[in-house]
Amino acid sequence: MRTPDSRANGGRAGWTTFAIILSVSAVLAYGYYRQVGSPHLTDRLELHGQILRGTAESPYRYRVLVPFIGEALTRALSAVLPGDRAFLLAYALFDLAAIFFLLGALFRYLRVWFSNEQALIGVLFAAATMPVALRDHYFQPWSILEAGLFTAGLLCIYRGRLWTLASIVALASFNRETAVFIPLAFLFANASIRGAGESDRMPVRRTALLFAGYCAIWAAVFFGLRAVLGGARPAVTLPEVFSRNATPAVTLRAIMRAGLLFGAFWIFAAAGFRRAPEFVRRVSLVALPYLAAILVWGMWHEARLLILLYAIVIPLGLSFLYRGRSVSPRSDS
Repeated sequence: MRTPDSRANGGRAGWTTFAIILSVSAVLAYGYYRQVGSPHLTDRLELHGQILRGTAESPYRYRVLVPFIGEALTRALSAVLPGDRAFLLAYALFDLAAIFFLLGALFRYLRVWFSNEQALIGVLFAAATMPVALRDHYFQPWSILEAGLFTAGLLCIYRGRLWTLASIVALASFNRETAVFIPLAFLFANASIRGAGESDRMPVRRTALLFAGYCAIWAAVFFGLRAVLGGARPAVTLPEVFSRNATPAVTLRAIMRAGLLFGAFWIFAAAGFRRAPEFVRRVSLVALPYLAAILVWGMWHEARLLILLYAIVIPLGLSFLYRGRSVSPRSDS
């Protein structure tokens, strides 16, 4: 039975955690504005405009969600600010919201199995290392939102919120083509959440039908955007990607940045895999095809491509750090 004191302590823990996550989100958003947003204003305006006009190269032409949100915010702020400043502030506000959404979703996801303090350690580790990823580009606003939607998707899969998951798949598909990994995570999880954190695998037929439905949502958006907006030549061809990645300097930079992004959590995650909750182990398998896609289509030195893996690496690492203490599902999260 919860006493008035425990309820008060729970409420205080809630708002203090909110304040901490919001504070670190603001610091990250400010740093991103200073290092990327403001210095590259001209290039950002150009690509933003090309996406809105449907003239951008592939794949940017089809990543429409954030540019349209940014345009709506810019127009609203233009009533009181000059055009360029309205644009800068609009994207600074969006970046703040996207970072807070990612860190908040990660906290809620970690709270399924870990205490407030343990989950907050994972979130603050992500916040501390994220600056490694927020560089080497001038306009990639979808990457942070991508990681937040993926993490929220995992939480929906665990909780069995299947209609909400469908909405997340649709939104993520308008954001970036890598939304396909959310249905794949659902397939690997193959679980129905019953009661207070109890899990059981879904019947194979239902799993297959739902997986097909989520893939259909992704495919409808993926191919629909290309049908409506038309074909576009690629910004970088596959041979160019291979050529750039094959240089020793790029390979070394990629290894260094990947190491910095997750640091000791690479080791903790490997050591914690066997001790991790079953659900975490299952969905962690999505990292294999995701990393394979990066190897083929990604620029390896861009650490931002790896921030989606916060939701996989950190719970595995925490399972090693706090093994045997807090890896059972929590009923109060």
